[in-house]
Amino acid sequence: MEQLFSVLIGALIASILAVVFLHVSETFKLRNEVLLDVAGFCDEIYHIFKNLHVYKNTGCTDRDLDLTIEDCRHLSRELTGLLTSAKIHKKMAITFGEKEQLGLFLELTNQLHQVAGILRRATPSAGIKEGPQVKQLFKDKIDPLRDKLMRDLIKGAKIAASLLDTYKHQMPTFYKITSIFIKPKAYPFCFKNFT
Repeated sequence: MEQLFSVLIGALIASILAVVFLHVSETFKLRNEVLLDVAGFCDEIYHIFKNLHVYKNTGCTDRDLDLTIEDCRHLSRELTGLLTSAKIHKKMAITFGEKEQLGLFLELTNQLHQVAGILRRATPSAGIKEGPQVKQLFKDKIDPLRDKLMRDLIKGAKIAASLLDTYKHQMPTFYKITSIFIKPKAYPFCFKNFT
């Protein structure tokens, strides 16, 4: 009877560990997918902005155009589709929850909407003046937001972060008790020095 009880306890513990492992590995996989989706989204938008900016500037300075007006319209439609799509936003909310990463992504998309508006309003007379404004927005707001978002997503996509989130959300009472004893690490350097 004692051996049967030991086997049942062992089987129960193994089942619990298997479920936790599957949950953590699935969370890890989903977070990495979201990370790659956000990186792809940003790369695609940057590419479109660069082409639209080149088109507006070459049109304003009467240089040879590599892009036709039809190419510009196609890029504009593609940009609208990317900026109005809620797919990545929803994926982030499901995978990471309502955390700082989601707020950073929303702020980044708001800034990208501003740049899109500036580029769409650019005319031959105003295009040259609006170019520096777009560059300044990227330098001051968009690039730092993108860098911080990517760092946070990379940090959140690690296995340790997935384990901690599973522990925090699946066993909140134990997390509250044990978090009292864990002191946060103080880092002597800032990540801004590396960007």
